Amino acid sequence: MQTNSETTPSCLPVSPLGRLKIAITIDDMLLLRGVPLAPGHSVPSNVSAIVAALHSHRVTGVYQFSNTAPAEDDPGLMKIFDTWVENGHHVANHTHHHPPLNWVDTDTYARDIEEAEKYLGRYINAAPKRCFRFCMDLWGDTPCKCTAILERLEAMDYTPIPVSIGFHDIRWNAAYCRVLRRGSPDEAAQLRQAYVDSALRELRIHAANARAVFGRDPVHIWLIHGTSIAADCLEEILHRFDEAGVEFVPLDTAMADPMNAEIPPRVSPEFIFQVEKWALVHGVPVNDRHPAILDQIETLHPAPGEMQAEITLRMREHIASATGACVQPIPLSPDQKH
Repeated sequence: MQTNSETTPSCLPVSPLGRLKIAITIDDMLLLRGVPLAPGHSVPSNVSAIVAALHSHRVTGVYQFSNTAPAEDDPGLMKIFDTWVENGHHVANHTHHHPPLNWVDTDTYARDIEEAEKYLGRYINAAPKRCFRFCMDLWGDTPCKCTAILERLEAMDYTPIPVSIGFHDIRWNAAYCRVLRRGSPDEAAQLRQAYVDSALRELRIHAANARAVFGRDPVHIWLIHGTSIAADCLEEILHRFDEAGVEFVPLDTAMADPMNAEIPPRVSPEFIFQVEKWALVHGVPVNDRHPAILDQIETLHPAPGEMQAEITLRMREHIASATGACVQPIPLSPDQKH
């Protein structure tokens, strides 16, 4: 398998300015309807592995932002939130059906937030702060819609939490499922290594983007999803981050940084994160290219019905059926169409 793996020595610091502070956040611990689990994995086993990885690096108080629709199909999944909070972490709202705000009107979106709270309210209220994350970090496709939903969130006492660094990690899930079904142990190990390498590579890229925009290292909010490959690799990712000079900090520390506390004055139709949004506001060119490795891993053990594009289509069909969403392409950068 040829990949554009991390080639910079792991011990080389991510930033020349000192230890880079990041707050870890987890999205979609229940995954989404239409998203498969890898063989030998379950939602509870994934959560246990993620909890263990955080514990081994003495990271506590991590917020997970979970859509709740899968709990309609399997109410037993709610037990994972008990596991999460019993281990010193927090639960936040990420809507019920996971519709991007750009696909629905404000009232529909607000109702979906309220529906999720029916499932998660007691966990959300137990956290130090009532937090919310927009699905796909899309805050609305018009200024009026963005303003309207922010007013609704304020009325519900929610603090919206952005993402400043991610690595499209959920896009690895389909390939990992196929490799565990049909590949060799060596292929699975190579894919896990490429995933870890990609996490560190994208951290370096987007941290450098932030320095180009702000002339300093902001405190970042880092995102990973509750997939099987994340469960199998988070321990190694955190180890590599630590070697590269990363300091893990609470979410409140990150939200005190103006990069995260302030909302970029730009309505974004793209699936891009906070650093790139600010770069567009300030006219600073940054490296926001879609990682080529995501196309490369789709060549591994192709199988009908198990490819990322097909899984994404099924996921979007579930969202549209449940919410009446008008599904539209979501650009991955300002110069891409979908």
